[in-house]
Amino acid sequence: MINIKPILITLGIIISFGLSAQKRSDQLKLQEKKLINKIANTKLLIKETKNSEKLTLTDISIINHQIYYREKLISNYNFQLRKLDENIHEINRQIISLENTIGVLKEEYQKMLMYAFKNRNPNYKYLYIISSSSFSEAFHRMKYIQHYADYRKKQIERILKNQIDLAIEKELLSAEIEKKSLLVETKKSEKENYLNDKKTQEVSLKKLKENEDILVKQLNEQSKKRKKISSAIRKAIEKEVRSTIKESKTASFSLTPEGMELSKSFNSNKGRLCWPVERGEISSKYGKHRHHLVSTATVENNGIDIVTTKNANVRAIFGGKVTSVLIIPGAGKVIMVSHGEYRTVYANLQEVFVKKGELLSAKQNIGKLLINEEGVSESHLEIWKIASTGMSTVNPSLWLSK
Repeated sequence: MINIKPILITLGIIISFGLSAQKRSDQLKLQEKKLINKIANTKLLIKETKNSEKLTLTDISIINHQIYYREKLISNYNFQLRKLDENIHEINRQIISLENTIGVLKEEYQKMLMYAFKNRNPNYKYLYIISSSSFSEAFHRMKYIQHYADYRKKQIERILKNQIDLAIEKELLSAEIEKKSLLVETKKSEKENYLNDKKTQEVSLKKLKENEDILVKQLNEQSKKRKKISSAIRKAIEKEVRSTIKESKTASFSLTPEGMELSKSFNSNKGRLCWPVERGEISSKYGKHRHHLVSTATVENNGIDIVTTKNANVRAIFGGKVTSVLIIPGAGKVIMVSHGEYRTVYANLQEVFVKKGELLSAKQNIGKLLINEEGVSESHLEIWKIASTGMSTVNPSLWLSK
């Protein structure tokens, strides 16, 4: 008796490998699509900043993002090309196997035809049966003749099936070769775009070195503005906390059951919150750090800045309640939204579409951004966490969707 268990295990491994390979291929195509969209966004932002003849840190930051996405896209194309090479190799192996199988089947069928030709006397079958020494032997001979005839028919079917499979494999091979040819051209074009961006980056960095003192002053001005925003936000939150303590008649800040549920929901969505703008790139990251372009400058940011299209709308990153609408000289209008123990803060607004006490849903437009002196719009986002022991900021980059 044949043990089919090893066969089933092998078949399972082959199917699993095939599904895994297809999943990997789908992931690469999805990543390619996302990167192309990101590059389209950076190209749009670069086009807007080019309206200003003055070189800015924002220009270089966007170019750097675009170079990074192009590098990732070229890497993606390399992975796809390797995958196509593997597919082409496997299809070629299948074609060789099928051609060998068809050759063997045809050779066997040819032998059968030769045997049938040599024994083409129509009386041969009957003589072969009646020459049997017993009824049992005659019956088995008759069955043998029937089986032999069936086997010849099946042999023809096998040859035809393998020829069809071979034709399909050859079509697949042609399709894969065409895919590879198109992808090679696409990669070549993207490599040229990448090299052009690198040249632009080199020219920009050279100009940056020539105007570093001016850029340091710009960064210092931005730092002052962020500190002003931070101070105003802290005061607004402290005022809210005092009001909450007074209303609840407790010794320290505490949440209602509804607030606790909202906090839990907000926290559980860490890494999945929507962006405050529809499209954009982070131009200044969270925390205290040395500037990535101007080595002599230190940046201290309680949130993140996202460069986006001019006059872009800002949206709530999560559902909540508007608790404050502030006006900060030099930083425009600021909206603060409560999510239980968390607060999200949106600054640099020229217009506000909501009012204090209003309930918001995720992705709801809440205001329109200012255009800064560099000729672009930047969304400033902060996330604060309030506890009975005090308040602190968290890194918004870790909370937004990747």
